[in-house]
Amino acid sequence: MTRRAFAVLTIGAGALMVVLGSLFPLYGVETFIRPGVEGSLSGGVQRLVALTGWEYVQEPPPQPRPAGTDFEFPVYGYGVVFAAVLAGVGALLQLRSPLLAAIGRFGVLAAVGVVVGTLWAALETLRTLFGINATSVSVTTDEFVGTGTWLMGASALAMLVGAVAAHDWPARVPRPTGVSVYQVDDDDTPPFGIAIPVSELDVPPGDPAPPAGPVAPPVAELPPLVDLPRPHGAPDPAADERRHPTGGNPSTVD
Repeated sequence: MTRRAFAVLTIGAGALMVVLGSLFPLYGVETFIRPGVEGSLSGGVQRLVALTGWEYVQEPPPQPRPAGTDFEFPVYGYGVVFAAVLAGVGALLQLRSPLLAAIGRFGVLAAVGVVVGTLWAALETLRTLFGINATSVSVTTDEFVGTGTWLMGASALAMLVGAVAAHDWPARVPRPTGVSVYQVDDDDTPPFGIAIPVSELDVPPGDPAPPAGPVAPPVAELPPLVDLPRPHGAPDPAADERRHPTGGNPSTVD
């Protein structure tokens, strides 16, 4: 199970438990009134008063009141239902984009605050109504925490855990996607072209350039042409009109 799935399930379960807890007593007071001597139980009256998210419970049930004198009590169920809806929407937003998921987490935290505030308001209301002791009779009171408070407290804790789990901290590292394989045909070129090797000689500035290669030795100069001695009476080759200007055998010029 991923962290996001765990957060969604935890927040959703907490929202359902909030609604379920509003149906049970949140707080209550058991009162025992005994007149006369301390410790005498004859003629004593025992009463139970409790608050749920939707009603004001009294045991034994009171006598019917005249019309127009009904007792008005605060109803905390509407705030509890609002908190449950807020938490449910926040849980669903965890499956959306990161921005909506962040908004949903703040909504869940707001729902936790509404639940805690509702429980505190119910407790203070009960203490205000039954915090005065009678003076003419001996009164014994015992305050208790109802099942609904425990369920709603557990649901608030579950929603808080879900919001923290959905916060995604530290951030998840993206998984590597692996090597991208590109198969080319026989007559296709690679996607990035063909690499051409290029070698360059890096010469730091200020250093003399290296020699380009071995230098050939200078060619020795030939001695000037010298006419060889000719036999007496031999014609001069330069005076022959048939001689080609570039030289050659006179017999091959024709």
